[in-house]
Amino acid sequence: MDIRRPIRDSAEPKVLSVAFNNDCTRFACGMEDGLRVFRAKDCIRTIKEAPRPGHGLAIVEALDDRYAALVGGGRLPNSSPNKLEFWDLVEKKKLKELNFGEPIVAVRVTAKYCIVVLVDRSISLEYAKDTNTGAINLGSVKGLYKTASNPFGLCCIRGDALALPGETPGQVQVLTLSSKDKKVFKAHEGDLRQMAMSKDGTIIATASRQGTIIRIFSTTDPTKSTELRRGLESASIWGLAFSPSSQFLASTSDKGTLHIWDLRPPRAPETHARPPPNQRKGSSTGRGGHDYDTISHASGSSSPLPGTAVNTVPPPDLRHAPPATAPSLGSMLSGLAKGTRSSTSIEFTIGSDPPNWQGQPRYTSTTLPNGQTAKLKVDNVAVPGRPDGKPPKGVLAWDPEGGDRRLWVVGGGADAKWEVFELADDVTGGVKIGSTGFRNYLTRQFPEKS
Repeated sequence: MDIRRPIRDSAEPKVLSVAFNNDCTRFACGMEDGLRVFRAKDCIRTIKEAPRPGHGLAIVEALDDRYAALVGGGRLPNSSPNKLEFWDLVEKKKLKELNFGEPIVAVRVTAKYCIVVLVDRSISLEYAKDTNTGAINLGSVKGLYKTASNPFGLCCIRGDALALPGETPGQVQVLTLSSKDKKVFKAHEGDLRQMAMSKDGTIIATASRQGTIIRIFSTTDPTKSTELRRGLESASIWGLAFSPSSQFLASTSDKGTLHIWDLRPPRAPETHARPPPNQRKGSSTGRGGHDYDTISHASGSSSPLPGTAVNTVPPPDLRHAPPATAPSLGSMLSGLAKGTRSSTSIEFTIGSDPPNWQGQPRYTSTTLPNGQTAKLKVDNVAVPGRPDGKPPKGVLAWDPEGGDRRLWVVGGGADAKWEVFELADDVTGGVKIGSTGFRNYLTRQFPEKS
């Protein structure tokens, strides 16, 4: 490893935030000097904009390659951290600005809603559409939802299903925006650190600040739940994400490890008519490598639970969700052993960001009242969702076209990387994970023509 210090800081701006859009086809970066949007599948930049050159954006949530919600931040903010700006990046103009009177912690945008997350409440907004041009803009407020302190900006939205921290620490509230239905349940004893919702909105995964246990709940019946074990030591869970068909759950943490849990229920091997003794051929007593779908167990094994009964018909209130390719909620939540460890894991790159990763001097001098000179440490400016002042790392998303087998991990800061990981079947019928490449996405991607 090259540990030599650079002669001078990199000229590349620092990445203050990273976020995938709702369909995981793009990821957007808030920068010290504007924003960048990249295609998730190959990390090719599609947008580079600076609403105010030289000024920072701490939140960039891209709806597509045209519309984005922006919040200023960093050492020289583009605008007040209290203000949400909605931009048309094609026309290069600001469509609307909303001042919430306090710092915005997170924003989520879908084709139907824009959710603004504040420290102790969240607000849902609908869009207004111009019937002549087809252009959209932020419209009226649909609802306001009180939460416990939410410094990490936790919020999940899939269709009309919105998940937020509850009003009591450790609680989760799941709201149906179209009907105002609301379910509240206790997920952890301590404060929540991370959450993720499946693509169809039927299951949700949560982690507390302790980071040793991840719990999965049915959003229609929270009494149906199970728990997964990440490890024995406390960790900060940076990312959680279900695969497109909910067959796998991935997590990243400050330990620098990407964990994958196999959520597929075990199934009985195919049965065939038993031939007469005189027609039997020699056969192995071992089971075939692909006779079973697999889950992991507390022992760390990736073979299925022997003799586990599988309920193939979900209860009546759950029969509307997961397609045939996804595990049914009943079989998944009952089939996983409590405390199941991950099926496979691998290290991802956290990077080598310096303590002063935002580029500021580490110390500044000041004169004390007695005339002596003292050094004062210059801290990083905390960015929304990262109150510790550290750069965003371990942001997760699954490839929507990868067949539940490919996912990306993206990090920001001064050492910003995009990494690709793929799952493959192993000889035991389980899965293993491998890295297929990475890119330092802020460096020049192609050589300039001479």
